[in-house]
Amino acid sequence: MTDDAHIFCLEDQIKDEIRGVLDLTEETLSQFGFDKYEINLSTRPEKSVGEDDIWEKATSALKEALDDKGWAYQIDDGGGAFYGPKIDVKIEDALGRKWQCSTIQ
Repeated sequence: MTDDAHIFCLEDQIKDEIRGVLDLTEETLSQFGFDKYEINLSTRPEKSVGEDDIWEKATSALKEALDDKGWAYQIDDGGGAFYGPKIDVKIEDALGRKWQCSTIQ
């Protein structure tokens, strides 16, 4: 079993693919009764690779997908991976504790 996947798509498909992964994440978590999330959009760290325009496009696609989804989120400035920005989904358990669960990059 794996908990990792890669989606290859054209640049103009990125936002819709991210939105699809967010929908799948929500559907999967809801099957286990998780409906409270903390969402972070993690941006470019100081030590990173890649061109500025690619980082901006990737960050914008993540942000637009979150906005389309209607999920509230916080910006984790500089919290992205060295190779790209990401969305971190933390779930809340029955005791109110938060756990890092899903990451969309």
